[in-house]
Amino acid sequence: MTDSVTVADTDTEAPERATNRSGWIAFAGIALLVAALAILRRQLSLDTGDVALTIASGSLPLLTLSGISAGAAMGLWAVHFIQRVPRIAASVLAGSATGVLASAAVFMVRGIPSSALLVLALALALAGALGGAIAAIRPTAIPRAGVPATLVALLLSFVVAFNWSWLLPLFGADGTAAGNHSANGLLAGAQALLIGLVSGVFAFFSIRRSRASVRWPVYMVAGGMPGLLWIVADLFTRIGTTRLLSLASSDTTADRLLSGDMGAGRINTGLVLFFVGAVTAMVCFGRTLKPSAGQ
Repeated sequence: MTDSVTVADTDTEAPERATNRSGWIAFAGIALLVAALAILRRQLSLDTGDVALTIASGSLPLLTLSGISAGAAMGLWAVHFIQRVPRIAASVLAGSATGVLASAAVFMVRGIPSSALLVLALALALAGALGGAIAAIRPTAIPRAGVPATLVALLLSFVVAFNWSWLLPLFGADGTAAGNHSANGLLAGAQALLIGLVSGVFAFFSIRRSRASVRWPVYMVAGGMPGLLWIVADLFTRIGTTRLLSLASSDTTADRLLSGDMGAGRINTGLVLFFVGAVTAMVCFGRTLKPSAGQ
């Protein structure tokens, strides 16, 4: 018996429709990267010196994730638009170009030392190239669904971040250090659960809309891609974050402790995003399966 669990991985989406969809994904990726750069510029507009360096170090993981996502989105567009070069070359070149352009934009940010600007610019350039490589993953249904799901996760992260201050009291923030710390943890967990659910459902419908005949692991990886990229972005930026914090202070021990504490929280968020997104996408896929004969 042949069903949707055992069929080969194929992609039946019309080329014109796939190209148009990848174009919109690329537009969304660039828009979110520009938004991340604008947020960093706004945060640094009134601060200079050590305060600006600390803000930049906290923003580096978000910038890196935005750069990876934008590079992957541009890579998806490039493999449809550029047909005369190998798939991996087209996607990596498009992602690298995106990262380089974003790096150039970083140098227009004022208020932090040039050495810190170099760290931010290099992180974005490498993130774009990494995103371009992710766009070349086979089967193609994984990046075509996982990358837009990651963009949705980024958008929701921006929305929650802008509303963080008034959401904290809803989770028990009472003005004390202990209460605020507990509320931050609860809100971060709720954010990860919500974004994981939404991105998992989005990845599932992206695959179904493309009419790709794929097996269940594809749904799992695509639904969990936002969490995977979240973790990759954190690991990718740990060295850069430590460097920025060391520029702000001569106490390198405190820098390592602060960097490790922030990194542990982001890793936990990424793990929740991955598992919730992957499970949600697989549950949605399981609901579409028909019972076998005799059951």
